[in-house]
Amino acid sequence: MSIRKTKVLVLTSSFPRYKSDWWQQAVLSIYSNMDLNKYDITVIAPGAPGAKRSEKIEGVNVKRFSYFYPTSLQILTTGEGVLYTSRKRRILGRIQVVTFVLSEFFSVLSTLAKTNFDIIHANWILPQGAVAVIAKFIFRKPVIVTVHGTDIFALNKFNFIKYFILKYCDLCTTNSSATCEAAYRINQKANLKIVHMGTDIKLFDPSKKDNEWRKQFGDNPKIILGVGRLIKWKGFEYLIKAFPLVLVKFPEARLIIVGKGPEEENLKKLSTKLNLEKDKNIFFPGHFERDRFPYVYASSDLVVCPSITIAATGEKEGQGNVALEARASGTPVIASRSGGLIDTIDGNTNGLLFEERDYNKLAEKIIGIFSDEKLRKKLSKNGLKHVRENFSWRKTSQKFEELYETLIS
Repeated sequence: MSIRKTKVLVLTSSFPRYKSDWWQQAVLSIYSNMDLNKYDITVIAPGAPGAKRSEKIEGVNVKRFSYFYPTSLQILTTGEGVLYTSRKRRILGRIQVVTFVLSEFFSVLSTLAKTNFDIIHANWILPQGAVAVIAKFIFRKPVIVTVHGTDIFALNKFNFIKYFILKYCDLCTTNSSATCEAAYRINQKANLKIVHMGTDIKLFDPSKKDNEWRKQFGDNPKIILGVGRLIKWKGFEYLIKAFPLVLVKFPEARLIIVGKGPEEENLKKLSTKLNLEKDKNIFFPGHFERDRFPYVYASSDLVVCPSITIAATGEKEGQGNVALEARASGTPVIASRSGGLIDTIDGNTNGLLFEERDYNKLAEKIIGIFSDEKLRKKLSKNGLKHVRENFSWRKTSQKFEELYETLIS
């Protein structure tokens, strides 16, 4: 006799467009690491040029909705994020934001009308949280909303809608104390719980160090790695400003900034202004495929996460997955005291911290790690242990499973 699975409908605005896609693997990982003998997961995600209409990825059912025609002109799912793309392509972007929300809404209603789901789980409070709460009123299903960062920090003019969502969802999970505090400021009576996102401790591993990859940067390079979308609040400009100070002490240092985004040209211009030589001591390789990241992390000497808070919009780091992936790879991390980064880095034993925008202090800490092999090994060992014990995806998924059981019991 087969046991009936708990059916979960997942809503998201960002999701891998194909199995090996780098984009928002974190959202997929929440569900692919659940006990799929007990849970039947269906994800409703936006379509993208070249993406399949429906497929199964790592045991998770994926249904994609088209939000603009011809579909080749869908611009909100190209990897820069819905919010940034809509700002970048003002007219078409704004039109597609409207068609996106409407298309997602009707796709959700159609799916719920055909299939009896037990739980609706919305990733990002806007617009998925709003869609989920409306669906709750129609279909009488419990709703979990998961906040990831930008959705709660930015778009403050829509805080009245966020208040409504936080009031009527059954539970809101946040990925850090920073996002939890932001949600609490909007609605102090919301049912909030922190559930940190995890990392793939099997994929990211120190044993994947690639000495051949390192050799292309010199005989004995000291590789500093920055990874993320090239957007303002990631703070890469301060890493670039710190780098010339590092070069004075360590001319063999190399700075590699992996990612694409609207700030790319500004960052390249800044590096030129600071007399950094592109493809000699500073590198902008663009995006890597997902399967390359474990080798790049493990082969680097240091990963820096220099995120900042944008005062005008409130945007900042929600949690900081890069800081987890790097330490799972055995690579020391330096991060700014920004957003959720301080939840996973103690500033002493498992990673170092510096104040936002203080590139002089950042340079000091980089030089300190490069000058002290004992410190580097301590941070590497403790960071690896901390992540493996506390931030596996299975641990994260189990926490969501427990919340599901509480809601449907």
